[in-house]
Amino acid sequence: MDALREYLIGVIAAALLCGIVTSLIDPKGTVGFAVKLIAGLLMLLSVVRPWVSISFDNLLGWTDQVMADGSDHVASGQMMADDVYRAGIKEQLEAYIVDEAKTFGCELSVEIILSDEDVPVPEQVRLKGDVSPYAKQSLTNFLSQQLGIDREDQIWT
Repeated sequence: MDALREYLIGVIAAALLCGIVTSLIDPKGTVGFAVKLIAGLLMLLSVVRPWVSISFDNLLGWTDQVMADGSDHVASGQMMADDVYRAGIKEQLEAYIVDEAKTFGCELSVEIILSDEDVPVPEQVRLKGDVSPYAKQSLTNFLSQQLGIDREDQIWT
């Protein structure tokens, strides 16, 4: 607030000074023209003085922080979207395996472990339940042929 008060006092003082000087000088002639020109420049400088002292580096510096915050939010959103995408794939694969096991008369609990690639693929599966040897062999073949899960990555308990 003090800065605004000082600014207004400076502009008013410059206006009074310019008014007094220009009223004392004859407006016609070279001297009068020079005095009016100098008075006008003084008024211009007193009015634009605060705007000249602005540092645009500070004004534009805040955009760097906004951009950094935005990048952090985008990365966080991307991680959340990836987690939801991976969870959906995992859930659908587990349900698919459980449904396939039901066709062989088995009740299984299934846990899929996905790869860390951009497009996650099943790396390992853990199967739990009572399964006949025929159903186990059929499901093992299904998992390796249809889902590409190697036999050594199929853990039966």
